[in-house]
Amino acid sequence: MSAGKAAAMASHCSRLSLLEFIKKYPDMIDVFLEAGACGSLVVLKCKNEEALLKLYETVNDKFICSKFTDSGHIHGADFDGSPVLAGIAIGPALKEDMKPFTKKFQVWR
Repeated sequence: MSAGKAAAMASHCSRLSLLEFIKKYPDMIDVFLEAGACGSLVVLKCKNEEALLKLYETVNDKFICSKFTDSGHIHGADFDGSPVLAGIAIGPALKEDMKPFTKKFQVWR
């Protein structure tokens, strides 16, 4: 997949997770706006959908999480318009809190 497609998917995931966080903690929006950055974003790669879903199930009760399913878009050999789990987002959360769950994944390049 192209870097642009990957960036779009990661953006969708992170936006959904932030919206879930704001929905649960509406008073925190000012903290993000005052920080001017909303923290760091890291895109990690996963071996397969099974590993991605296992991570989601493991962290879903510990952090705000979102799953993004891409559908209807045809882009390259991996996308024929069928719904596909494109990724998950975890957080906002502190790096040290997430590290035990994400340390086995590598940065996507």
